[in-house]
Amino acid sequence: MHLTQLIPRLVVALISLLLACPVPAYELRGNVPAPEFPIGLPWLNVEKAVRMSDLRGKVVILDFWTYGCINCIHVIEDLKRLEEKYRHHLVVIGVHTPKFDNEKNLETLRRVLVRYNRVHPVIHDTGFELMKRYGARAWPTLFVVDPEGGVVGKVTGEGHHRLMDRVVGDLIEAYANELNDDPLPLLSEKEKLTGSELAFPGKIAVSDSMVAISDTLHHRIVITDHAGKVQRVIGGLEPGMIDGVATAARFSSPQGLAFGKKHLYVADTGNHAIRVIDLVSGGVETVAGTGKMGRGETGGPLATRVDLRSPWDVALAGDTLYIAMAGDHQIWRLDLSSREIGVFAGSGHEGIRDGDRHQATFSQPSGLSLHGEWLYVADAESSAVRRVNIAEDRVETLVGTGLHDFGDRDGDFERAQLQHPLGVATLPNGDVMIADTYNHKMKRLNLEPGSVQTVVGTGEPGSGSGTVEVMLNEPGGLAVFGRQVLIVDTNNHRILSFDMDRAETRNWRVKH
Repeated sequence: MHLTQLIPRLVVALISLLLACPVPAYELRGNVPAPEFPIGLPWLNVEKAVRMSDLRGKVVILDFWTYGCINCIHVIEDLKRLEEKYRHHLVVIGVHTPKFDNEKNLETLRRVLVRYNRVHPVIHDTGFELMKRYGARAWPTLFVVDPEGGVVGKVTGEGHHRLMDRVVGDLIEAYANELNDDPLPLLSEKEKLTGSELAFPGKIAVSDSMVAISDTLHHRIVITDHAGKVQRVIGGLEPGMIDGVATAARFSSPQGLAFGKKHLYVADTGNHAIRVIDLVSGGVETVAGTGKMGRGETGGPLATRVDLRSPWDVALAGDTLYIAMAGDHQIWRLDLSSREIGVFAGSGHEGIRDGDRHQATFSQPSGLSLHGEWLYVADAESSAVRRVNIAEDRVETLVGTGLHDFGDRDGDFERAQLQHPLGVATLPNGDVMIADTYNHKMKRLNLEPGSVQTVVGTGEPGSGSGTVEVMLNEPGGLAVFGRQVLIVDTNNHRILSFDMDRAETRNWRVKH
């Protein structure tokens, strides 16, 4: 069976899926020859550059993505499921087309592939050459190519696993006699992290006596004293979603942390859940989320029955836990007494609109910090710092102007520019420290007179430390600790401490 015979079956699959999913995203394009990969672009996870002729006899999915995009992150799990199901009959090619300047760095992309466990071939299309050849205009966009090298169609956005599964399965059946079972010669970029105490840590929190670190790629939470001596490790080195005692409990790529009086709250990002750790017993309980990724939910009276969508950070005020729901472009609120959860701010549309908290828009909020009646937000995709006045129900932007406006510029609020910030931490006087992630810096937002200044970092990724030319590599989280600021230097697998009085930075070692 060839494509002309296959099209009616694909149309049936499309119609049945559109009845269940109102997002019409798949386009049948006919047997158009797939454009060749541009010569000279760097390839990762393979021994040598791939040509279209190398892919004959296989179904191919080309995934046009950029690594900071939450929708692209969500698609990764769908692709892994398809790869596991169809093995050598399916090849996924990641076409990394960076939105932000920092995402163009090849060495950083190597680390990202390890963080996201992407083991298939990836081409680094910094100039959008391949994206233009295919006519893709959004992230993520996925094209399907048949075993003869013809483009069958495309999907845009996320949430199309069932459709892709049906199309890939039908193509494999149709071309059964022409399939090539030989695997591509892969050469994984995966680093050996067995000797590293931390692996791509994401966030950090401080209490009167403890420091908690989300050891993200190790899928665990590390709790230390103020000197960095490990008191307890909760979770294991393999991902999972298991409640119970500390040694048996499992997390999946945890991020945000918030201390309560006797508990530690965790944004268990990979599990789309909020977990709580009893600081006395070390036991873990799920307080929100089902383990499944939500799609358009608004909350409910029983938080453990509500599907969440990539919670990235948390902030605690009394019995209220605020959640940066990156995947929904919203801030959610969990009542810890009643266990009711729902949207607190944001319409769910991606943007940077201020005003009433219900009508305001956010763009992948990824960091939270409370100070008085203000909830500060690191709004990653709009490269902005926002804040919500909890008492007056309104949102305002301090720094940042739009989804495609980013840079590295200090100065007054109107002129200052950030690049994909992931963390914020308020100081006692109300000023805000910013993890300006893609600029590899920590900056200070001075409310009076309204300016931004670089405090740590050169603007280039690196691992140097000391009093001169301190370098960071995609810092993801911050915590204020007396007169120090603890910096999660994510891609360097370490924590740094910045002394605000001496303006000095040193390694803050985690030790057993």
